[in-house]
Amino acid sequence: MFSKAVAHAVRCLALVGVPILLAGGCGSAEPDASAVPTPEIGAATLLPATPSVGSSGGDSGPSTAVEVVPSVPVPTVTPSAPSMSCLSQRQRFAQLLLPLATQPELMAAALPLAASGDLGGLGLLGFPDEGLVPALAAIQNATFVPVLVASDEEGGAVQRLANLLGPLPSAAVTATTTTPEQTRLTWVEYGSRVKQLGIDVVFGPVLDVGAAPGIGNRSFGSDPALVTEFGRAVGDGLAEAGVMPVFKHFPGHGRASQDSHLGLPLVPSIEELWASDLLPYVELVGDHRRDGAGVMVGHLSVPGLSGDLPTSLSPETINGLLRNQIGFDGLVFTDAMNMGAIVENYGFLDAIVRAFNAGADIAILGSLADVEPVLDHLAAAAAADPGLEALLELRAMRVLAAKGQAEICVGAR
Repeated sequence: MFSKAVAHAVRCLALVGVPILLAGGCGSAEPDASAVPTPEIGAATLLPATPSVGSSGGDSGPSTAVEVVPSVPVPTVTPSAPSMSCLSQRQRFAQLLLPLATQPELMAAALPLAASGDLGGLGLLGFPDEGLVPALAAIQNATFVPVLVASDEEGGAVQRLANLLGPLPSAAVTATTTTPEQTRLTWVEYGSRVKQLGIDVVFGPVLDVGAAPGIGNRSFGSDPALVTEFGRAVGDGLAEAGVMPVFKHFPGHGRASQDSHLGLPLVPSIEELWASDLLPYVELVGDHRRDGAGVMVGHLSVPGLSGDLPTSLSPETINGLLRNQIGFDGLVFTDAMNMGAIVENYGFLDAIVRAFNAGADIAILGSLADVEPVLDHLAAAAAADPGLEALLELRAMRVLAAKGQAEICVGAR
């Protein structure tokens, strides 16, 4: 699965048949042993064609009622759950964090974290050059659990690898100048080259319906059927190339009042989102229609759903709407937790705990410098709250399962 075989004495055997939690995510009362396993990254099943989003008129869509889900139920680990005995608690919790880093920081700061086992994921910042491949290879060689490497690849202004792989048009230009099938083929080819660089996850495509502040031409348009059609094309192309697509920004940033980098945006009510913004998610990830994809939850205020609480911290949004109602059972990422919508209103460390309580599997951090303080905080919070500790352990299982990692780790480092 990953581009480099895992070195050192500690290895994880291939995961087979590990149960995961349906509907309620890791916040459910206990894992369902009959559930479909969390698929390995890059093992996505291509989504079959579905009717146009706009064709049903909303008559067959989900109810607008939102089930309130308890934020921290105490999960039970069943005997069939994977063992992480070769990892310390700190190393297990590291699987839940994905800090952002520029290329110069990879060798200086990411490599030592990887060697200690405190680096579970890594997101690229800036515009890397040809030195990226050996740097990522060094990081993977230094660790005994593969690091999940992600990059924002939308085309247009948001394309980290443009210098290495050549520029792609923005989503808005794509939707007006090409066909969905041509788009799919473009992303198969692009995704294959992304994978060759040592990158496992692409944060994209954007499923936002509309061009609100912070989105603009990153959206395919204001028609949910069009957004679905081109979002499917990009997602299918990446999946065919062996790269995990992460659809964003749930539940819909396209009509937000402001850029969430600056503050907490207000979006239309949950009833209005069901009629438009949520339709691409229902079509593309609802009811397990796509295995191996992720969803990124934005920092948004939704009347009737999260209220004044950002959706990334809202159990009603993640465990309730995304997991239970829409039926998504893949990995859930937060948007970056250093954005204004979070830090202007909440303490950074406490907000990360709230995101995990709400149902997120991986929190995106603003920098590598955040990793150790967040791990310290999670360890202290877990020691004070056995329910939270059990929940974080199950979140770590989900991430390791998605990485195709060990049911039983052999040996000790």
